[in-house]
Amino acid sequence: MACGHETLDTDGGIAVSRGDGSLERYVLDQDRWQIEMLANLDALPEAGALIVATWPKPKRGSGFPARVFAIVPHQ
Repeated sequence: MACGHETLDTDGGIAVSRGDGSLERYVLDQDRWQIEMLANLDALPEAGALIVATWPKPKRGSGFPARVFAIVPHQ
């Protein structure tokens, strides 16, 4: 399961500038991965959308671009 958000980092800018990555560590400690810098999340319904995420698997990479899109049921 993933945590997706529109911001550049899970932690707020002030926390990051202080070197505080506690929220990001918490998410990762829950055996979750993150997708950052997503757009238009506010256009998705609270439930029912299918999020599709795909990416290359770089050897020893810590981050990489992902292709992400949502399939939303017709209402």
